[in-house]
Amino acid sequence: MSATPKLDYINRLIRENLSEDGDLELKGLFIGDEGLLALCEAERVEEIVNLDLSKNHLTHKAIPAFAQCPRFANLRRLYMGENQIGDRGAVALVEADFCANLLQLDLRINDIGEEGGMAIAEGPFKKLQVLILQDNPIGDDALITMAKHPGFANVRKLNIYRTNITDRGIKTLARSKVFQKVKHLNVARNVLRVDAAVALANTKTLQNVETLLMFDTYIGDKGVEALSQSQCLPKLRTLRLT
Repeated sequence: MSATPKLDYINRLIRENLSEDGDLELKGLFIGDEGLLALCEAERVEEIVNLDLSKNHLTHKAIPAFAQCPRFANLRRLYMGENQIGDRGAVALVEADFCANLLQLDLRINDIGEEGGMAIAEGPFKKLQVLILQDNPIGDDALITMAKHPGFANVRKLNIYRTNITDRGIKTLARSKVFQKVKHLNVARNVLRVDAAVALANTKTLQNVETLLMFDTYIGDKGVEALSQSQCLPKLRTLRLT
């Protein structure tokens, strides 16, 4: 890419914001797709370890180039929340080689639906510890697929707040051996009823959960009682149901 005002701007942001530890925070700078394309051609990209692209008016259009750029090989944490990458963006993103080495992926509020959710659920992740899909209507099938995918076996924090999950998905999650290391689980504001609460209360595999957020659901008094008296969540310290 020849020098352009956008590339000059991105290079200046890198010079001003890239830390010695490889942190680059571009949150809320509204660089847009053109800015993301420029980032792929910018200086010192190979040094980036943690990249915050939240709130940047990103769509699916620049994601393929970003995902296919080999210069992001050292990326370990990617924050891309509050954009509009949608299903097409999610499908393109998981094609990136760097996904296998990501420790944290935050895609909250990105208009990712069932197709994109399934792409993430089938993605090439191996080391992921934090996965945030909040406010994306990915649905049960994506969660069920994740719950059986060994690539998510290192996840400690799973945020599926308001993602169109129902009892069906939670029942599979509650039996998942893949998610045995999860400590923080957010399933709030989904259409969950008493069966979901009972499934989690009787889990044999999610016994490392320390924080469970399940507020604004339909679990009722019986669901609250089941979780409050559960003997299967021995490490639970924070339980928010209302």
